[in-house]
Amino acid sequence: MSIARVLPGPPGTRFSAVTHVVETGSTNADLLAAAAQGEPEGAVRVTDHQTAGRGRQGRTWQDEPGNSMLMSVLLRPPVAVAPLVPLISGLAVTDGVNHLLAAPNGPEPVPMRAALKWPNDVLVPELGERKLCGILAEATTAGATDGRIVVVSGMGLNIRFSSPPPDEIAQRAATLEELAGRPVDRWDVVAAVLTHFERWLVAAEASPAAVLDAYRGRCLTVGRTVRMQTATGVLEGVASAVAESGGLMIDTANGPVTVTAGDAHHI
Repeated sequence: MSIARVLPGPPGTRFSAVTHVVETGSTNADLLAAAAQGEPEGAVRVTDHQTAGRGRQGRTWQDEPGNSMLMSVLLRPPVAVAPLVPLISGLAVTDGVNHLLAAPNGPEPVPMRAALKWPNDVLVPELGERKLCGILAEATTAGATDGRIVVVSGMGLNIRFSSPPPDEIAQRAATLEELAGRPVDRWDVVAAVLTHFERWLVAAEASPAAVLDAYRGRCLTVGRTVRMQTATGVLEGVASAVAESGGLMIDTANGPVTVTAGDAHHI
């Protein structure tokens, strides 16, 4: 891994510098290792290609070099805020994408062209709820100080395909250029996402309830029948609400259950 360049982050954010590397195993792994060595909050790693990218539930993440936004951020939130980071990550990406796609002087609120499947898959409703971005937030106490813990949040957002993908991918994945109908600069996406990350991190420290309310307004899962793969098995039922903890409340045949981790498949 070699550093290609270091770019300034968006003004007014804790993300003062963005380190760009041509290739690495995993940007999350890079920042978790850096955090253990004392790297301060706000470090950002962007790469053109990951050789060992990871998704939730131990899945691998595959990308076409240069055609995705592959980025991880290092945070050191208070313990009370840390459980919200996966939801904040989803808010940052959806709001970043929606504002990037909106007309400069368009109406408020910005149209919700990207939305969330619990906990933080970014889907495109107008493209059949195909997936635009996957997010993996990982917490650790290694390198933690002052009552805060380390959370690294990694995002893989499809910007374009260099050639038509296989049908099995085309049916599940969307790209930002497909949604925008025009070329999109990856660095514009990076700046937009980091700007909204800052906004929601500040909001979370002031009022976690406000963050949860905003998340609920962007979440497609509530009210849907879902099948949930958890560490202990499969649950099926109707997603009834997002709890104050950020977990998903599901009404199953055996009664209500609140799930704090897993993948909710809309069925």
